[in-house]
Amino acid sequence: MGYERDTVSLFCKLYPQYRFIETNKNTPAAIDGFFYLEDSGHIDYAVEIKTRNMTKEILQNRFDNTWLITHEKILRGQQVSDLLCIPFIGMLYLIPDKIVYTLKITDELGKFVIDFNVENTRTQETINGGLVWRTNAYLPMETAKEHKWQNTKQDAGCVNAS
Repeated sequence: MGYERDTVSLFCKLYPQYRFIETNKNTPAAIDGFFYLEDSGHIDYAVEIKTRNMTKEILQNRFDNTWLITHEKILRGQQVSDLLCIPFIGMLYLIPDKIVYTLKITDELGKFVIDFNVENTRTQETINGGLVWRTNAYLPMETAKEHKWQNTKQDAGCVNAS
């Protein structure tokens, strides 16, 4: 949860007009939360956030610039997108570089806007280790937008905790 909040905080420092409402972290949720424009009165994006302890160079060279995420998470985000008529966005935070990537996965109708591969693979179970077989999606990061915060000053983010 700490790195997830760091991700949102970095993003909101760059885009202070946005606010984030997270889902309850004590229960498994379909997605991690929603972004909304402060003055809009409605949610703008469904969001899934993942953090990786890797650099941009490793993502691009060792992982062929693809983001591995469980296919189940992608399908749940697509369903939320379809039901709420909002785009589904993936956020990937590369911890060592303090880079946040945003990747639009669906449009406001829940239709996928990127092509990606799905495979059954043995992967790390959690950020803390372990191995497990899962059906994973490999999202191409070519269209992802890079957001990098240049200042190390710790100031308030935009998370509204539940």
